[in-house]
Amino acid sequence: MHYKYIVLILAMMLVTYLPRVLPLILLSKIKIPDYVIRVLKYVGPAILASLLAPALFITGGRIDLSFNNTFLLAAIPTFITAYLSRSIFITVFSGLAFLYLFTII
Repeated sequence: MHYKYIVLILAMMLVTYLPRVLPLILLSKIKIPDYVIRVLKYVGPAILASLLAPALFITGGRIDLSFNNTFLLAAIPTFITAYLSRSIFITVFSGLAFLYLFTII
């Protein structure tokens, strides 16, 4: 293997690894206030919602809340399944099944 590729791979490893490990090292020595921890608990669900909402509600550049929106129709029983099962595997599998079902109907 050429030395340029080795340097490139090492640089990519460094760029990938440092952003993950630096906050752990720096924040492990600092006492984070309770209100910050409470706020950070909502970051993951907020990001997921911001990624999911356009896919569910927007079709063709417009808000689509009709029965023709198969993604939205499939999401409703999928959310119910997620709430009842609390299993990511069952949720993903049922979501795909509901999407397929509503697509062929």
